[in-house]
Amino acid sequence: MEGPFGEGHQDWYKYEVAVLVGGGIGVTPFASILKDLVHKSHVGVGIPCKFVYFLWVTRDQRQYEWLLDIIDEVEKKDTLKILHTNIFITQIPNKFDLRTTMLYMCEQHFQKISGKSMFTGLNAATHFGRPNFPDFFKSLSDKHCEAERIGVFSCGPPPMTDSVEMARVKTNKYKGPVFTHHFENF
Repeated sequence: MEGPFGEGHQDWYKYEVAVLVGGGIGVTPFASILKDLVHKSHVGVGIPCKFVYFLWVTRDQRQYEWLLDIIDEVEKKDTLKILHTNIFITQIPNKFDLRTTMLYMCEQHFQKISGKSMFTGLNAATHFGRPNFPDFFKSLSDKHCEAERIGVFSCGPPPMTDSVEMARVKTNKYKGPVFTHHFENF
């Protein structure tokens, strides 16, 4: 058997630009999608998808360690540079405490110098705090203005998928690609 299989997530490859948003364990369906992406691009299967943006929103670093091997494998095999990954760590002791500030500064500096995250060793950027979905979607709309549609696929807790949906609605009010949202809650 081959994946991915799941409610609305299996059509990710039908969009020229796809956005995958996993919250906590809601990343599970995306693990098989990431492997499928690399397999299809590696064997030369023609898929219309040219860009995949993968965002994982997790409480802390320990919660995503199991997926590091998969992301590492995908990054190494992604010769077409289709995948763009961002990891968001939301549980920080205090936004303005010295430890968090130092971690943030070190991560930013290390990412610029080496092109890799200090925490994961991946090309994927590590951020502290929640993603700003409206700004992110607006930047995608500007960057991929030639695309007709951008598929957004999210899986996670209802507040996260609601945030994604509100950002999609807001972004669709402007000229540019139409964002469609497919989601699952747990």
